[in-house]
Amino acid sequence: MTADFTRAEPPVAQFWSHLTGWKLNVQADGAAHNAYDDYQVLLPQLAAAVGMSDEELRRWIGTLDPGRAVRIQQAYPLAFFDLHLRHQRQRLLEGPCPAFPEVRYIP
Repeated sequence: MTADFTRAEPPVAQFWSHLTGWKLNVQADGAAHNAYDDYQVLLPQLAAAVGMSDEELRRWIGTLDPGRAVRIQQAYPLAFFDLHLRHQRQRLLEGPCPAFPEVRYIP
């Protein structure tokens, strides 16, 4: 899962070139790099307390709704592990899903 960096950009390009197993590149529209960690939920609370502007907050977490970001963070890694550890087919990893219209599959 990427946000700010594509596979063609360092450091992702170097990392991607060393992966030898199954891989899938997905990106959520509106996500910033910190959209895939706790900042997505915690920073809006902190921003209000410290007077951070809306623009500063968007630079940190992007424009993706924090609730949606958390749901994506939960669903995609779980599907990956269910596929590879439990050997259970995961339609979520096979292509675009109506439940997650903001997630793009990048060839």
